[in-house]
Amino acid sequence: MVFLTLILSVVALIIAILAYQKVGGLADLKKQIDQIASSEELKKSIESMAAATESLRERTAEAIGRLETTFRKEPKEEEEKPVTKAAPKRTRTTRKAKTPKTKEPS
Repeated sequence: MVFLTLILSVVALIIAILAYQKVGGLADLKKQIDQIASSEELKKSIESMAAATESLRERTAEAIGRLETTFRKEPKEEEEKPVTKAAPKRTRTTRKAKTPKTKEPS
């Protein structure tokens, strides 16, 4: 019974390989990719997407600049803030542990 299952699976594999080669296999896929990549429509759409992205970036930069001036209400002033040193951290003082008193032998 196991032998019959093995033979059927091998036959199915051979049929699948033959069908794949008949429809073109990898060569057909490469040909389709080349056709799409060399398409003028694709190149035009990529260029238009790049132009749209650039204009959107510029509009976003302008909007952010307007928001900045609205919230600051003053022109930008490039000034350096004085560097302040942080207060030194306090360290905990540890108490000495009390040693238990032991009775001395008498």
